[in-house]
Amino acid sequence: MKRLWSLFAATTLLISMLPLQSASATEWSMTEDGGLHLKMNMNGVSPHVERLNGVDRVWRSDGPTGTVASDCTDDGVCTNVSITGRLGNDFTVVTFANGTKRAYFKEVEGANQQVYSAPCLDAGCTSIGTKTATTPDMKVPSTTKAWGVPDAVLLPDGRVRIYIVESPVVGKCTEKIASYISTDGISFTKEPGWRFENGYVDTEILRAKPNDYVMIMADIACTSTNRQMLFVSTSKDGLEWTNPLMLTGPGVEGLDPTGYETSPNVWRIYYSQGGPSQTFIVKRGVLRFTPAPVVTATPTPTPTPAGECGECETYNFTQPTCNGEDSYVGNYTKTRQECPVGSGNWVDCTSAVFVGYGECLATNVSSCGGSGGAGTSPCITPTP
Repeated sequence: MKRLWSLFAATTLLISMLPLQSASATEWSMTEDGGLHLKMNMNGVSPHVERLNGVDRVWRSDGPTGTVASDCTDDGVCTNVSITGRLGNDFTVVTFANGTKRAYFKEVEGANQQVYSAPCLDAGCTSIGTKTATTPDMKVPSTTKAWGVPDAVLLPDGRVRIYIVESPVVGKCTEKIASYISTDGISFTKEPGWRFENGYVDTEILRAKPNDYVMIMADIACTSTNRQMLFVSTSKDGLEWTNPLMLTGPGVEGLDPTGYETSPNVWRIYYSQGGPSQTFIVKRGVLRFTPAPVVTATPTPTPTPAGECGECETYNFTQPTCNGEDSYVGNYTKTRQECPVGSGNWVDCTSAVFVGYGECLATNVSSCGGSGGAGTSPCITPTP
């Protein structure tokens, strides 16, 4: 059974042992459904929730009989569910692709405690069949503390993985998270390495998709808060995880989180919270992930430096030009440059040079000194 380990022993001497990061408000956030626990009226630890027939079925360890269950509406009205036989402790359920379900749990039997699995005998998993040991590696003496809390999850490839708390070294915040893998959901083999170290416990996989895993967990009061807090982490393969981010907010602290995704990036979370005299109540909250907005950079064009001009170019043009009292087409040439380039503004490099007359436009033109009459003499084009 999950415990509030060492919260009442030497906590005043505690120093922070975990790499502490608070979840960014623009990314991960969690809020408690304030006061809803009073309506739910559920006690116990190690809750596990599955959405079933429009309600939340919440299994949890509550007393010497092992696991009990309740069905809770969205409004928080919870009704006890009848259980047939014993379901063990730290109960969790995996639903396979063919619709069958299998339970995973811990049992304390005499000098040892061990993780077992058993088929669910009904769709609501209120009774189970013959239990089978998962592996001898998930068996330790009953006196071993800070061990267990198996979290079984169906992977995208159909295998089953169990995450579990182990304590290879006795001490404050020395708990580690190991994982075991199975192709049939019955026989398990330990995977190399540790998924987490330094006092993280009570893992729960909230999403297991290709290249997209989300986990919520607790710690063993290893931060400066001196209280068990909730954390979130992500992974591409379920083996290598990001540094856990601590979730903060009124009422957002405790142990044994469990939940499911209600809409994209929104999860309903149930978790236990300790009270006086080692009592525990089950609370509910909402976990959200808000992706940071993606800002697409607008390419900045390279400006043309102010005053940078193009090269001088030859430019030929015509304009009316007087020849005596008559007006002719005057042919001219010059060089010019565009300043700045691309502006359409042209500046002369050299003055215009007259290069000759073209055709006659009019005779006896007043602006050329003529009388302004129409005249009858034909235009005579002079030699330039």
